[in-house]
Amino acid sequence: MKDDRVKECIDYMSFTVDLEGGMLSDESESLLRSVLEEERSADEVIAAYVNSEGLGVSYETGYDEMSNYPGTKCLVNYFNIKDRSRLRQVENLIVSVRTAELFVKPIKGRMGFDYLKEVHAHLFGDIYPSAGQVRTGQASKKHDFCRAEHIEGYASELFSRLEKDDYLRHVADIEDFVNDLAFYMGEAEALHPFKDGNGRAERFFFNKIAEDAGYHLDWKNADSDRMLEAGMAAVDGDYQGLGSVLQEIISRR
Repeated sequence: MKDDRVKECIDYMSFTVDLEGGMLSDESESLLRSVLEEERSADEVIAAYVNSEGLGVSYETGYDEMSNYPGTKCLVNYFNIKDRSRLRQVENLIVSVRTAELFVKPIKGRMGFDYLKEVHAHLFGDIYPSAGQVRTGQASKKHDFCRAEHIEGYASELFSRLEKDDYLRHVADIEDFVNDLAFYMGEAEALHPFKDGNGRAERFFFNKIAEDAGYHLDWKNADSDRMLEAGMAAVDGDYQGLGSVLQEIISRR
């Protein structure tokens, strides 16, 4: 992978970690570069990290894998981590490594709901037994997201529409592309199909949609606070804020 492409990928992952309230350390960035430049495999990097952090514990069964551990804000995970800040730290590193891997070796296939599930499973499969699975309970964050029983049906409609729009590959006008991309990103946010990690899976998905359509999203110039606010507004059908953020960072390849 060329140096400028490596930088683009690092910028993307840095922004994603920032959205989660973290920051990529120089050491983490070095690990990600080693994966992007194919000096080390993602499996090797993660195995070494798990060992160095003492995370190789036996998974405790008997919990609902779609729920948090009782009395915690931690989703049931393979490492039995029940401290939220610790889980986020581990999550940020491992998910970033798997993201780097996907930049090097993208998942092949049609860009539909099943593809999004595969992305989620790949990013979070080292941590959560529920990775890639559609949530079974109600979810909310200032707003109520799509009811669990309607996720599959609504997803079918949304991604069928995206397919009919040819994944935006022939939208030549940049303003039209931004408006269309903001709509689909907002609708996916409202769908919120997974228990956790929706934003990271969806962002990777739509970043690829943009790249395949011949556009570049310069994430290092995106404002994380505005992005979070715009995502919440889009849940209520207001895509203007999201479109504004995208407009500031988009260019043609």
